Amino acid sequence: MTSTGPAHWGFWATALWGIAIAVVYLVLSTIAVIAAVALGASELSQSEVMEVFESAGANGYLLSLSTIVAALSCLGLTVLVIMLKSGSVLREYLHLRPVPLALMLKWIGVLAIAIGVSELITVALGRPIVSDFVADNYATASPAWMIWVALLIAAPLFEETFFRGFIFKGLESSRLRPLGAIVVTAGLWTAIHLQYDLIDMGFIFVLGLVFGAARLSTHSLFVPIALHSITNLVATAEAALLK
Repeated sequence: MTSTGPAHWGFWATALWGIAIAVVYLVLSTIAVIAAVALGASELSQSEVMEVFESAGANGYLLSLSTIVAALSCLGLTVLVIMLKSGSVLREYLHLRPVPLALMLKWIGVLAIAIGVSELITVALGRPIVSDFVADNYATASPAWMIWVALLIAAPLFEETFFRGFIFKGLESSRLRPLGAIVVTAGLWTAIHLQYDLIDMGFIFVLGLVFGAARLSTHSLFVPIALHSITNLVATAEAALLK
């Protein structure tokens, strides 16, 4: 397809830059965990330090810290990569456009239906509303405000900017076209949630499709950011109330 408007990275450049940003995210997350454990190592035995490392994925404090550090850093890195493209315009690249309140409420309604259906299926299958992963991380988040900041602000800002912003832009003008970009970004976003089981990952994939459809329909990244934040708000509030 022939692109119009301000310049943007093509399919392969987007893929390579995306891999680089993902690697940086993993490195920064790991460094944040190591630094946090090292600072408290004086109060722990060697076996306790190793135990903390091994259980980092279920430690709400370490998850929150690593998410905030890596997400905000890679948000800046994603913006830098976009600006490195000659002729790009950040606002147009990421579709940073305000939307009418009525349109935002429409998509919040779509999200509410999707969440409601997923929770009805969860109950019908006899599964807990709050997964063990979410419950364990909320229970071990101290101070608790960190997990709210990580899940309601840092994660939605970076993940939507990266997937439904940067990656989406590079895919929609390729042979994948916009509908392909919705599916691929939903799949990639699902793939970073390997801490969940297959059923939960199926729900996450559907949410990714909703976020991508909202991005395409409204031509605004603000809508999927808001939907992502609301989704995490519901999950975190359920963990706080039910666990």
